[in-house]
Amino acid sequence: MAKGKTKKSMKMRELVRLTGVRKATIHYYISKRILPKPRKTERNMAYYDESYVERIKLIKELQLKYFLPLEVIRQVLSQNDGKLSPAELDAIRFGHRFLMQSEKRRDKYESQTLGELSKRTGLPQEDILEMERCEIISPTTGKRGEKRYEDVDIRIIESFAAIRKAGFTKERGFEVRGFRVQSDLIGMLAIEEVKDLSRELGAESLRDPEYLQNLATNGLESINNYISQLHRKKFLEAFRTFIENGEEALNHRTQQKGTIPKEPRRRKSPKQGATTGKENS
Repeated sequence: MAKGKTKKSMKMRELVRLTGVRKATIHYYISKRILPKPRKTERNMAYYDESYVERIKLIKELQLKYFLPLEVIRQVLSQNDGKLSPAELDAIRFGHRFLMQSEKRRDKYESQTLGELSKRTGLPQEDILEMERCEIISPTTGKRGEKRYEDVDIRIIESFAAIRKAGFTKERGFEVRGFRVQSDLIGMLAIEEVKDLSRELGAESLRDPEYLQNLATNGLESINNYISQLHRKKFLEAFRTFIENGEEALNHRTQQKGTIPKEPRRRKSPKQGATTGKENS
């Protein structure tokens, strides 16, 4: 019986030479679980096989060509044993082109600091920070190390400020964490949409710039409008059920359609909030 081919092992110095990536960067990838831990023979002696070279080169390609953040790269690689098939790379290329075309079609906000955004929208800084903790928004880091909020997060914060002004206030018992359910559900929906899109679109479509531009310009907005109208319909149906049959009927519908992940809202009565003026610690 033929023996399987053993993988060549190398020390860190050789890995740095073959990949062009600094030692500190490789250690960082390992600490963040983007790269697996190497085989150690002694306390300060580690060996890396050839798969590390391929994986590091792929990480740099996904970072530099497709601007994927490291956390997304970690998730992609962890699901694919550190490798991507040609079809999966095509899907990432499509996503990159789609995003580039989509971003070209509208005027974008310049990035803003926490203070600037709070002052302009009227939303308290603590609400914005709580939105970040709930993973509804995700700020970037500026050149001086300060938090900055980019176009899409600015628009989300503006929308939430409008929700507050419409009467969904903290004094009425509506905490930021109570709105996390929408973010979580839309996040899961978006993942499934991208999976379906990458499966349905063939290589020929990915190479058709006119089709891609039309998809980015009109397709995304059409889907957003569809989801908005669908949400309005389903909300009104659920609200009607609640008025006519109470919360038990809603729970029954939820059990029939599947469980929805939800953060507890921990509402207080308006009277209680107005009397004490304080939240329970």
